[in-house]
Amino acid sequence: MRGSLQSNGSSIFWITLADFRFRFLGQYTGCRYCPRNLNRKSAQKNPKIDRTLLCRHPLKFLFLALLLFGITLPLCAQDLRNEQRDQQIFNEQWTRMPPTPTAKSKYMTGNWDGWRDVLEKNGVFVTSSFTTDMLGNPVGGVARGFSYAGSFGLNLGVDFNKVCGWTGFEFFTSYVWRTGTSLSRTKIGNQFPVQQVFGSQTVKLNELYFKESLFNKRLCLKAGRLDLGNDFLASPLYGRYVNNAFDGNPISVFFNDVISAYPNATWGAYLRLQPIDLISAKFAVYNANSKIHLNKYHGFNFTFSSTNGVIWITEWTLLVNQGAQLSDYPGNYKVGAFYQTANTQIFSGGVGGDPCYYFLFDQAIAKGITPFVAMLFQPKDRNLFPFFYTAGVVFNGIFPHRPEDALALGMAYGKYSHETGTHQNFESILELNYWFQVNEWCQVAPDAQLILHPKGTDIPNAFCLGAQIGFLL
Repeated sequence: MRGSLQSNGSSIFWITLADFRFRFLGQYTGCRYCPRNLNRKSAQKNPKIDRTLLCRHPLKFLFLALLLFGITLPLCAQDLRNEQRDQQIFNEQWTRMPPTPTAKSKYMTGNWDGWRDVLEKNGVFVTSSFTTDMLGNPVGGVARGFSYAGSFGLNLGVDFNKVCGWTGFEFFTSYVWRTGTSLSRTKIGNQFPVQQVFGSQTVKLNELYFKESLFNKRLCLKAGRLDLGNDFLASPLYGRYVNNAFDGNPISVFFNDVISAYPNATWGAYLRLQPIDLISAKFAVYNANSKIHLNKYHGFNFTFSSTNGVIWITEWTLLVNQGAQLSDYPGNYKVGAFYQTANTQIFSGGVGGDPCYYFLFDQAIAKGITPFVAMLFQPKDRNLFPFFYTAGVVFNGIFPHRPEDALALGMAYGKYSHETGTHQNFESILELNYWFQVNEWCQVAPDAQLILHPKGTDIPNAFCLGAQIGFLL
């Protein structure tokens, strides 16, 4: 019975794949057997591919090409022994009784009586987390006050290597529920939010994509609903800060262009190459639509239409003391550039494209001590922040008996363009915090921030105190 179910499941999969290729590809190739084309006179003549597709819809073409490449390549690598492998996986894994749950877990909700291990062994990964930023400004700002912001995240991943033997093929999706208010908006009146989890206060679908890794992960392809901020302009060091000027990505790009980042995804296609251990290169294109991020869509506006064209971006990294040369002093030296193709408002009138180039450097100088700097440059005639930088240092394991703790000190600076006509000068942030790793699933980070020259105006400088608390559920 189980064997027949497995065999039928494999047959259904191949039928479904064939149907997908006929229905989806038929729209662009004019396949005479596609149901969408059966009633078209042109189908009788076996029409050719629309040669204007790439020019009119570059994002659709790249998304389609990369997605089909990622799906077709592993299929070609399979042979008739897949069914035997699938049968073995089914017999050896799904028929097992769940393992005895361990007393200690890296998740707050435990091991679900052993079922979390069963799912992971069979290629299904379910994780969730909750993070809250609770801060107040006893000094400065427009008014004094306190604010809470919270973010619940739910992630689902599927490793098709474990499910059916497709080596390197994965599926991932994530959902977000955000609540609370912004201290920066309601009390301080500054530009760079002091709470990094504030934004898009509703329930949203975030990322939804397929990924293919080849040649021992030297080549990676990804297509679907993507966050540019997860793929570019990022470093794990930035996650050690509570202010949004640091956390995630250098914040100026979100005021200047239509950039997608957690929890707001957009259609995109991504390619990463690492020909040698020392160098990696990334290339991607993302749809630039400022309207799909509106809360009323809850992340389900799947249109390919665009308000600002697309974002073409590349990033090159020099990986020091990593890979085969791994040591206690790794470094990352990143150089990147992107271009938004349309409808960037020029302050003097008219619209145009918008380029940006940037540098992100971090280098461990002692065991557990890593300074970093990020610098971004954009034209001053069309960008609120033509120059922005962050710099800081993260101390991991500063106390020998607390190896998982970290102390972070940082500064952010954003220079307003004088061509806006608003007479704003700059805003700067100083932040100091300490991350207590309470246990494997809980972190508490007392945090202090000094906001200088809020919004580049005469709003009094503000001092914030509070904490970020995170749980891995």
